[in-house]
Amino acid sequence: MTQGSREALIDLLFLSLYLDNHLSLAEDDVLGTALDSLGWESAEPREKHIWRAFSKAREAAACEIKTRDMMDARATVILADGEEGAALTWLSRVLGSDGLSYSEKQFLGRLEARFYPKA
Repeated sequence: MTQGSREALIDLLFLSLYLDNHLSLAEDDVLGTALDSLGWESAEPREKHIWRAFSKAREAAACEIKTRDMMDARATVILADGEEGAALTWLSRVLGSDGLSYSEKQFLGRLEARFYPKA
């Protein structure tokens, strides 16, 4: 996975958690596993990006237009790198670790439609 896709996926992970407004211990554990498994190849520390992603997600979650724009921008990066399968896998693992809420299903469905549009 490219660094751009990693960063986009981290942004989407935090956005998805923010939209659900609930972080369980199971989600937190799988999120930590995801962050460790994704690796990091930037001079900027991963934690700095995580804090920035958390802040961006909080702002985007407050407005449907900002949410859509953030999702589309990150999805574009992931699609360009051909990493949509890996992104959906990690998002599904994290969000599904404690069962999927309605908002989590909606979020994953929107991304899946963006990644794999029907002909």
